[in-house]
Amino acid sequence: MELEEMRGLSDADIAQEIVNQREEWRNLRFQNALGRLTTFHQVRRVRKTIAQLMTIQREREIAVDPVAHYAANARIRHRRRAEKAAEKLAKRKYERAEGARTTRRRR
Repeated sequence: MELEEMRGLSDADIAQEIVNQREEWRNLRFQNALGRLTTFHQVRRVRKTIAQLMTIQREREIAVDPVAHYAANARIRHRRRAEKAAEKLAKRKYERAEGARTTRRRR
């Protein structure tokens, strides 16, 4: 199935096609485990098709409400920045405390 054909499918058809492709992928993995698979390129093709279908599905979700998508991403980025800053501060405090413990005073 070509990408343009995938984009022409409805949301329900895309969801069903993802289920079908995952089943096909599972069958190919079983065949490979049993040593019966002769066309190994099919595994890669099916995985790629699943990824393309999921990407189209996600694009459509974002297109429905882009403001909510970008707002959620902004919150995630803000939280990660805050976590990184807190981690950096904790590391600095630890290094200072460690340095104070290892330094000897002369009398």
